[in-house]
Amino acid sequence: MATRRKGMSPEEKKEKLKEFFHSNPTIYSAKEVESESSKYTGMTQVQCKETLQMLIDDGVVNTDKMGSSNYYWSFPSFEFDSKKDKIVEQSKLLSDTKERIQSETQKIEQLKSERVESETRTKNLEKLQTLKDDNKSFKEELLLYADSSLIDDKKRDIKIAIAAVNRYTDNISSLRQFCDSKYNIRPSDFDTSFGIKADMDYLEEYNFNDTPQPVNKKKRK
Repeated sequence: MATRRKGMSPEEKKEKLKEFFHSNPTIYSAKEVESESSKYTGMTQVQCKETLQMLIDDGVVNTDKMGSSNYYWSFPSFEFDSKKDKIVEQSKLLSDTKERIQSETQKIEQLKSERVESETRTKNLEKLQTLKDDNKSFKEELLLYADSSLIDDKKRDIKIAIAAVNRYTDNISSLRQFCDSKYNIRPSDFDTSFGIKADMDYLEEYNFNDTPQPVNKKKRK
């Protein structure tokens, strides 16, 4: 007896339709997306239409009305939009922190020059150094329990996110040019319609050189 083929779950349908959009990043009319996605995914046009709405609700597929027709598009980098905002936020936080460190360092140097040596101060400094040594030892011990593979995965995710954000910027530029040439939509009107800010720019690669590296667990005895 032939085995009955199992139908796709809603999540599998969404993944398949998303794959269709990402395989050829362009703009589709409603009829085009239903017809072409049906051929690509093997789903019926009705299933494609229902799944398309789910992807729109999830924010994976974008849609807008131009003239009397609705158009749909989705680029791989759209999924990293929230990550882009987080990277920008963390970059700003990092910059502010560096400025505070620099300011506090200057204050410390000034206070050092104004301090008067005394026996009490010397003892306190020795105690402080002991505490610092203990703190360093505890941190090194803590790193023995750090999951180095997890940290590496996070670093890789950040690099992928930054690369995706930069692709997103490229795609925005291509889409802007496409709408300008095919639909006579001015770039300024395009930016206003989609809420694109004037300061949108490419992100630089994140430097992990200053990040403490965990000790590989295999080396611990």
